[in-house]
Amino acid sequence: MARLLFDSGNDVTVIEKTNRVGGLCVTDVHDNGTMYEPYGARTFHSRDKNIIDFVSRFDVFNGYTHHKGMILNKKLFPFPITKQSIDLIPERKRILLELINRPKCIDLTNFETAAISLFGKTLYRYFISNYTEKMWGIPPRKLTAEWAPKRLGLRDEEAGVFPGEWQGLPVHGYSYWLEKMLERIKVIRNCNHYDTKDYDVVVSTAPIDSLLDFKFGKLGYRSLNFKYKIGEFWEDERYGTINLPQHPQYFRKCNFSILHKQQSVHDLIQYQEATAEDETHDPMYPINTKRNNVIFDKYLREMCKTKICPHGRLGLFKYLDMDEAIEVSFKMVEIVKKYPALNAGDRYKSIKSICQSI
Repeated sequence: MARLLFDSGNDVTVIEKTNRVGGLCVTDVHDNGTMYEPYGARTFHSRDKNIIDFVSRFDVFNGYTHHKGMILNKKLFPFPITKQSIDLIPERKRILLELINRPKCIDLTNFETAAISLFGKTLYRYFISNYTEKMWGIPPRKLTAEWAPKRLGLRDEEAGVFPGEWQGLPVHGYSYWLEKMLERIKVIRNCNHYDTKDYDVVVSTAPIDSLLDFKFGKLGYRSLNFKYKIGEFWEDERYGTINLPQHPQYFRKCNFSILHKQQSVHDLIQYQEATAEDETHDPMYPINTKRNNVIFDKYLREMCKTKICPHGRLGLFKYLDMDEAIEVSFKMVEIVKKYPALNAGDRYKSIKSICQSI
């Protein structure tokens, strides 16, 4: 957003509470020389030429095509699961019968009903139910169905997670990429306070509930714990990440040597464990429940009465992939430019419409 506003002739200041920009979008270099993301692996992907052209301005991307695996019953399967790999599951006949009898329309009552509509009960139990509950900390039936069809699918054959999309990671890492994005823009670092009177409009990516002192209650976010292993056995060099739906603690592991296409003597593997957001765990993932969405709507209406425009995953309380975060910025930049002239109702309708379009 700062880059887009600056490029169109606006006076822009970025205020960052830490000493580096980008929030949790960070790339570091491990002691063994491997680049890695300390807050979880992130692969960039998009079909939108405008987004691709924009991100490519600030670094070359390495062309890594994201393939993901998952371990079920100590066997490695592709994710998303393929019809061919179903033959390796003992309940093959039951699964195929459930797939034949799937409803024509997805049951959007909640995440669980939507997933069962897509896969049947057996496949749902195998690789979705436990994974989802570990990730979000609540039973899947309490999550809304909003993003289930988008993130889940059954493939005829293995083609990667994002077939047909432009993909990769910046060759110098995300921290470098973001610093290049902010060249010539004023950045104030290690700053927790600002006065809205000093600015025509404030675009904030902070959690929207905290900005309004939790007056309507606390929204739910998930965070992550990380554990690293050096040179551990990795099941398949095609997969940059592997889901662990049956693991008692971790839900995913990532191999950064593969993701960053780096040759190293010992692979750097990151295990991820979902946990509640608290004083020592930053909010990362908005928990999409009906209760949270109702509360967020109250916060959005209230925020639109101020000169602060919420933005990003935490400001808009929406699970945004990286390309989607940029897409939202493309769509919202014109709203930000005319924000002072808009009334609260028009601000709310405009932002709500963009959220619903992603």
